[in-house]
Amino acid sequence: MKMKLRKILSVLPFAAEETAVASSASTEVDSEEFWQKVYDERTAYYEKHIGTFPDDILKMGNMTGVWPGGGLFVMPADKLGKGLWAYTTFGMSNPDMPASTVMEDYKIEVDDQGQTSKYSGSLQNKKQAQSPDGAAGYGYEMIIIAKENAEWPLWFMQWTVNAEILNDAGILERVEEYNGLTVQDIQVGESESINVLIAKANKPLPAGLSLPNGKMDILIATVITDAEMQWSMENGRDVLLTKLSESGAGQISDRNRKSVVK
Repeated sequence: MKMKLRKILSVLPFAAEETAVASSASTEVDSEEFWQKVYDERTAYYEKHIGTFPDDILKMGNMTGVWPGGGLFVMPADKLGKGLWAYTTFGMSNPDMPASTVMEDYKIEVDDQGQTSKYSGSLQNKKQAQSPDGAAGYGYEMIIIAKENAEWPLWFMQWTVNAEILNDAGILERVEEYNGLTVQDIQVGESESINVLIAKANKPLPAGLSLPNGKMDILIATVITDAEMQWSMENGRDVLLTKLSESGAGQISDRNRKSVVK
């Protein structure tokens, strides 16, 4: 996985590095003990409903000091179904979120093999976005569930983090306001892109929980076809999700499946 991730980093405009799981966050927001309690309860929820965590969390270089303890996980989702994989943010609901800093003048250096060798930048204060009422941090964690262990979902996960933390996208609020959110042509490779439907997790998927610092929803990003993208604009994102559920596809992403609409 490490080699594959580094291959991604050579073409993305932002970066990630693979490091050990962090155990604490900035004490300026909450005590280490409280932060760890939130982290542990979220971890237990994932392990009960999704699967076992790997040893390492994938850290985004441009989030160093901006998203302490946060990162991305790729994990077998055996609790959801045989052969499924979950790609998830982990830390959007941390007590120290929303972020109050941003890294500027971010630069990546690569070696002769095109692998990330060093990155640098400077932390600057950022106006802190307002959390949704009663929410833990940004109020959600984002997950893609797929039938393959692949690289492309990590591109989307990094897009999510950058959109929310750097650009205050308010993804959860948009999902709630519009009964789902569709996003078109997100780059997931050197020459690949996907359309996604982002919605709250529907049964039998885990919907989220109440953490010590507030409510955390699970948002699922599901790859949809061009036809489904257009159809959802005319008929509603919630209606498209119903059609996906009725077809048996549900919120599991399969880039090769047939469209559920004409």
